[in-house]
Amino acid sequence: METKREPAGDAAKSGVQIEDLRSDAERLSPEEFENQHGNAFLLLSSAGFKQSRGATSTEVLLLDLDEDIAERTAGVSVRVLPIRAAKSSLTHLITIGRTSKNDVTISDISVSRFHAFFKRNPDVGFQLHDAGSTNGTTVNGISVATKEAGPPTNLTSGDNIRFGQVDVTFLEADALRSYIAKFGD
Repeated sequence: METKREPAGDAAKSGVQIEDLRSDAERLSPEEFENQHGNAFLLLSSAGFKQSRGATSTEVLLLDLDEDIAERTAGVSVRVLPIRAAKSSLTHLITIGRTSKNDVTISDISVSRFHAFFKRNPDVGFQLHDAGSTNGTTVNGISVATKEAGPPTNLTSGDNIRFGQVDVTFLEADALRSYIAKFGD
């Protein structure tokens, strides 16, 4: 019988490299994959990002032009952030923000400490509300309301979400498995 593997601590909240999910996507059934990793995800692409000295912005590292082309592109990575509540979570909401107190952590200065939250509605799937963040949340370029200002935004696989200045793609498990299958080709 398979044992359920979960990244420990902050690693679970800040995601895993997409390559780390490849073997599970290939060998597990769709149900087993969802049980082990979750049923919704955020894909975050980066190219050698690092926090600047002043901690007021994100700085892209320039790649050394003398390096081999394969080594230059190796700095581009896709991180997969599972949308699931932490074991210590006391609510049905799945929080996202800059600090480790959230269920999903995005460590970027443009993301508020508690930026937004997901909830799962059995009738429509995942929904998103902004939590009154400083820099706002959008889905496909349309602002997401706070709980007090309007209804949640319903999410569909492939939606582009922006938390502050961080762009991610929302995918449900079947779409992620399909993406992983194409990713290595």
